[in-house]
Amino acid sequence: MLGYDTIQNFKEGNREAFENIYAMFHKQIFTYCYRYTLSRENAEELTHDIFLHLWKTRDYVDPKIGIRGYISTVSKNMVYTWLRNTSRSKKMKAELEAYFMKEQEELLPEKRIDAAHDLGTLCNTLSSLPPKRKLVFEMIRFKEMTYNEVADQLSISRDAVKDHMVKANQVVKAMKDNKAYLDYISIFYFLLFPCLL
Repeated sequence: MLGYDTIQNFKEGNREAFENIYAMFHKQIFTYCYRYTLSRENAEELTHDIFLHLWKTRDYVDPKIGIRGYISTVSKNMVYTWLRNTSRSKKMKAELEAYFMKEQEELLPEKRIDAAHDLGTLCNTLSSLPPKRKLVFEMIRFKEMTYNEVADQLSISRDAVKDHMVKANQVVKAMKDNKAYLDYISIFYFLLFPCLL
């Protein structure tokens, strides 16, 4: 486990501290990237980019809190961006579609569903929301923004954001209750292949 001094030294630009962080987290980040890129080459490139971003934004690291959470956030955001960009490639989209549908079947073989059908249902459900409510829902659920961040970006109150989320969640819950099963792989599938843009 990394101590306060190592993280503080990293924040101050110490290369040795950075190498220690790299050695500790490289395998974990690479594995995470490979899971979603399905390619060692892409995973290595993405892992490199994550560490480069980590180095450039090290001022945001708080040694008192630790660095694991920050690394996790950076990794998730950069993998998300990569997936959104590469999903525009038909070949990559087909590969990812096959992967997630296979993963879904392996996770819950007794409840196999038509992921494409669920995707369409989810897209239709979100499309039925008022534009601002849909935007708030997407920003919080898919971009993992906080209520305060959404309120600031949309110039609305935090209570308004909360109200939008409560009502949007009620609609999504009703959709889920009307189906035998809807898992989060389908929701992540939606995130990869947005039908509402």
